Amino acid sequence: MKSLQDIPRIGEKMAQRFREHFGSEEEALDAILGGDIAGISEVEGIGQRYAISLVHEVRAQVEGVSISDFLKTKESVDIYERLLDIIKQFAHTRYAKDKLHIYFPYPASKKDKIVSVRESASYYIDTAKLLRNNSDFPNFLDLLSGIRSLNLKYNPPQIRERAIITANHEEFEYARQRFGSAIAVQMVNSPSEFVDVARGYSHVIASGDAFLGFDFPEDVEPEYVPDLQRMEDWQAVPEQAIGFFAKNLATIECSIAVIKAIRKTGTMFFEQVSEKDLEELDMVLSMIDESGDVKAGNDPDIDLLNSIIENMDACISDAVRDANTKLDKCLTESKMTISGQDMLKVMSGDVELKEMLEKEVSRSYHTVVKEAKKRISNELGLGKKEMLIAESFFPDEIMHPVEVDRDHVNALKLHLLHSIQKKKIEHKRNISKTLHGYRGIVHEMVHSVLDFDVGFAIGCFAHEYDLAMPELINKTGIGFAKGENLFLRSRHGEVTPIDYSLGDTIHSPQDKSRVVLLSGVNSGGKTSMLELIAQCIILAHMGFPTPAKSFEIGMSDGLYYFAKSKGTLDAGAFETTLMDFSVVADDSSKVVLVDEMESITEPGASAKIISGILEVLSENRDSMAVFVSHLPELILENTECIVRVDGIEASGLDADLNLIVERTPRYNYIAKSTPELIVERLSKKTTGAEQAFYERLRAKF
Repeated sequence: MKSLQDIPRIGEKMAQRFREHFGSEEEALDAILGGDIAGISEVEGIGQRYAISLVHEVRAQVEGVSISDFLKTKESVDIYERLLDIIKQFAHTRYAKDKLHIYFPYPASKKDKIVSVRESASYYIDTAKLLRNNSDFPNFLDLLSGIRSLNLKYNPPQIRERAIITANHEEFEYARQRFGSAIAVQMVNSPSEFVDVARGYSHVIASGDAFLGFDFPEDVEPEYVPDLQRMEDWQAVPEQAIGFFAKNLATIECSIAVIKAIRKTGTMFFEQVSEKDLEELDMVLSMIDESGDVKAGNDPDIDLLNSIIENMDACISDAVRDANTKLDKCLTESKMTISGQDMLKVMSGDVELKEMLEKEVSRSYHTVVKEAKKRISNELGLGKKEMLIAESFFPDEIMHPVEVDRDHVNALKLHLLHSIQKKKIEHKRNISKTLHGYRGIVHEMVHSVLDFDVGFAIGCFAHEYDLAMPELINKTGIGFAKGENLFLRSRHGEVTPIDYSLGDTIHSPQDKSRVVLLSGVNSGGKTSMLELIAQCIILAHMGFPTPAKSFEIGMSDGLYYFAKSKGTLDAGAFETTLMDFSVVADDSSKVVLVDEMESITEPGASAKIISGILEVLSENRDSMAVFVSHLPELILENTECIVRVDGIEASGLDADLNLIVERTPRYNYIAKSTPELIVERLSKKTTGAEQAFYERLRAKF
């Protein structure tokens, strides 16, 4: 399978959607072949169901086996899907929850695949024991839950505070084509034009040597690059490389933490990255935030400049308010003493009184303003350049009340922002240069951790339900000790363990019958027993652990599970049912589980049909069957083969009027349905005429 269009259901339009979503045809194919159902379902026009069926079809095409090769009936598939729903509850990521769908039971002919899954599952069971509910790793499950598939759709931001300026037309065209989508590219014709353009940006890259010897003003400090073609992307636009990591920051950081935790258990994981490289990646990522900016705490100079900007308005407001208070006090308390000589000057007209008053007020005003400037500089911690700008905060002309010049305040803010950006670009370049080399590794790392969660979910499932790996035997047989129905466990928590077997296993009695009738009391657990057998068979053929302390199984080629039919069938439905059962007549190895087939027609006819099916199955030495029935005697009368009958028996009612049932079947024992116990229970639960009615029925027994 070399292209997307090699897949039957994918045409050119759909293939294009896959390419756009995953970034390339190769990545899209890897996602399909790798079973990334979560990622596939996010492609436009594709939902989860389509994604699951697509992955199953492709894997069937590649592996030569499909889900229906072993699960032969709708009811078998239903048991499998219910098991999968339980396992999915232990997945911590959507990716794992969806990818668990790639696991399904294989027929005996694919035993190598079953063994391969068993080996993998065993590793994850051991890992789950080490990491799940371990006080040494209290947040491990939270870390796993914080991981998502990488977001590959990243649109680089427009960097408005940076520009490339050149005087060469060819360099201009080259820079525009390569960097124009991210930063401004300007062409100028003279040094003065260069200065005008440069003042609009915090960082300017001067291409070529046209302005190399020019003496620019102090506020214009270009970075000279003689040859743009030799400039790396991370040097010109470091934000582009950082952006991918910033967009996926939480996922990458959680993945690193998960890998470290796994390695601390002594288990090697994701060996492609050394401990040293993992630490370097972790350290570099700690310097950026989710917007791609440099985090606070990485550079004290940047932190100081940011602090100045944050506190500037409040500091200036306090200083202006204090200056006005002081000036008002000076004016209120000021007294002016005029010497005789000054009085004569005023009288002769040489000096106006107003001029003398202005000098007095000017001294007070400039004293107050000087103190305000000093306070602002000290409280904000301004440097020499910033202090020069702050000198212009207040006009020289006397004004009352004192007001700050907002244009100069804004000029200081702009200067600070430019200074911050200049300092940040050096950090961003170093970060980008390092991260650029890790992009491919991060793809593999996150994918590996997501795949870990798929297996870890299986391990947690096994750990929670105390499951064990089955023993695969080269005989026709199924046998288990202390088996527990998972559907009952998931609903009720505690269930009665059961021992049972058929065929040739260490759990079997002397009678190693492969074909069995299971009789017994109503509500005694016959259907639950059948479900338990089906669960063990399906999980074993998936390569998964099974819900029994000990379980032996001989591999077979198919599971036929037939659930209890809903009442007597009409002629057409009856014919269809018989056709469904005809498939068991071939000579392949199989397990057939049937729940009360007798309800398809009247009891006499049902018994004859069941006996005929049992005869066919008994002739196939590689087949096993359990038929739940209330007609064992009638069936035995009509069959010409040896069929073992086992029974689940009730011995009475307990104090709460619940049936006392021995859930483990007795071998070679016909157990009665004991409807009289049900009638007795109803009688004891009721009073009056209703009780009398049940007592009358009870007397019939």
